[in-house]
Amino acid sequence: MKFSIATWNVNSIRARIDNVVNFLKKNGTDVLCMQETKVEDSLFPKERFEQLGYYLTVFGQKRFNGVAIVSKLPFEEVRTNIVGNEKNQRRTILSKINGITIINSYFPNGQSPESENFQYKLDFITGFRKYLDKHFDTNKDELVIVGDFNVAKEEIDVYDTESMEGKIGFHAKEREALNYLFDWGFVDAFRIFNKEQAFSWWDYRALSFIKNTGLRIDYIWISKKLKNRCVKCYIDRSERKKQKPSDHAPVVAVFDI
Repeated sequence: MKFSIATWNVNSIRARIDNVVNFLKKNGTDVLCMQETKVEDSLFPKERFEQLGYYLTVFGQKRFNGVAIVSKLPFEEVRTNIVGNEKNQRRTILSKINGITIINSYFPNGQSPESENFQYKLDFITGFRKYLDKHFDTNKDELVIVGDFNVAKEEIDVYDTESMEGKIGFHAKEREALNYLFDWGFVDAFRIFNKEQAFSWWDYRALSFIKNTGLRIDYIWISKKLKNRCVKCYIDRSERKKQKPSDHAPVVAVFDI
């Protein structure tokens, strides 16, 4: 049985609802994890997903942040705010679906290396690792973490390392923290199948998508136990070409379960 998991920073679910629904209709995705939903739970457009037969769990707030998961299969477990230092910013949902634990996360942006928000970002990432160390076993658990991590992990994930060095999204301290999280025992699903330079985010400004000056900051990381079950992972650039798109493209992984 093929089982697909996608992650997508939708940059406002109400603004992007038609694109998201059409994406699900086209791809038949089993689980879609969304970030930056930017809406409180009572106003989330649940009916559009329920009409397609999806279950939902949402954890949002007005205008900022927010995460949600829609699934064709029922949720076996749901937890929110798992990192524990989210400071009233709704950024994480843990769910168990089809026997696999999926953590959907929207990492802080950090704003600038000189700001308090930058330290908050670093603390969030290291806090995430501490949570995993406490609750999961890298050799036993089938775990997937997905989302907008707001950090490009490697030089190949950046359009121009020279211009990005020391800036938000590619600062050395961010990469150090992200690699600390990765070293819990993850495999980057995209890199199993794709070795070339590729991006998942392009600024709306300066014709960034047309020029392909982007960053790969949206990830699907899987525990080692799932590596041999992952049969495909790709970035769906076509969604960035749509009318009124998010500045992020979906990332999709397919598993043989």
